[in-house]
Amino acid sequence: MPSSVRIYAGTQEGLFVWRSQNGSWKRVAVSFETGTIDSIDGLRSRPNVVYLGVTQDGLYRTDDAGKSWRRVFEGNVRAVTVDPTDEQVIYVGIEPIHLYRSEDGGESWEELTGVQDLPSQVKAKWSYPRPPHREHVRHIFVHPDDPKILHVCLEHGGIIRSFDRGNTWQDVSGGIDYLDVHHISSAPSRKDLYFVATARGFFKASDPGQGWQRAEKGFSRDYFHDFVFLPGATPTMLVATADKSPGYWDRPERAQGAVFRSRDFAGNWERVGVGKWLPENMQQMVWALAQHPEDPSIVYAGLGAVSRGRSADATQKGHGDILVSVDQGDSWDRLPLDLPAERVLFVASDS
Repeated sequence: MPSSVRIYAGTQEGLFVWRSQNGSWKRVAVSFETGTIDSIDGLRSRPNVVYLGVTQDGLYRTDDAGKSWRRVFEGNVRAVTVDPTDEQVIYVGIEPIHLYRSEDGGESWEELTGVQDLPSQVKAKWSYPRPPHREHVRHIFVHPDDPKILHVCLEHGGIIRSFDRGNTWQDVSGGIDYLDVHHISSAPSRKDLYFVATARGFFKASDPGQGWQRAEKGFSRDYFHDFVFLPGATPTMLVATADKSPGYWDRPERAQGAVFRSRDFAGNWERVGVGKWLPENMQQMVWALAQHPEDPSIVYAGLGAVSRGRSADATQKGHGDILVSVDQGDSWDRLPLDLPAERVLFVASDS
């Protein structure tokens, strides 16, 4: 049996930390109650260390599993990633688009200024449809087999790539017609197969520099967010989706969230988990997918009936849920946690 965990749930109204105890759950901390949490990552080797991005505020670090926090970076942080090959190396992306790296766990930072050296025709695509129209970094992917290879999702702006730890960059957005990009990853243990989730499509590429192709056979949704790989000879993929982008969610049916699965590297997709907690017509969006740190076949999903882009609008605050699946998404159970609209998740071993 996998060990107990702590769930760090970043919401519209702060961070909630829950601890599993003998089959039950205890809320052990609430922080940043007036803040919007938009990014989170932590150390696998030291599960008490977690980094948290609070929009319009900065990056915070805890060394005691969420009991206390200290700010280690000031700015409008929208993405944080711990280098999977060296947990002293932390990447931060902000709004407007700038990228930073720390080599000492967040004590000091350097800007990766090569991002700003991209051609003007690339940067001309960087924008955001809602006021104040400032684009931002959405996701930073450090390849776990070669940390020199970085891919960064921009919202809006496409995908940029570096082969030298961020010294130089190139735009690799070819084939994606709407550059609202949410999440990118390679297939496990591969450098020749990548996937990306966007606001208007799901794509795959053997080499992002040569262009992306749509990989949407079987989908009945067209808005895509987090995705994960589950262990297996051919890894199973789960992806969080909705019907149309958040600008449409004022309708009575709201987001129409759903989870889809592929067992053949996005060749075919099927909707999974339809039931009590993922109903056929679900108003909530599945914003986050996270895996158990010791058993990645266990998947947690964070839900919220709210649009991320309207995080500053008090009328959009809604209810959140966290679900868990142990059967590759076939069925889901709701954890007994009372939360505002969920945005990001991190699951750590409870040490």
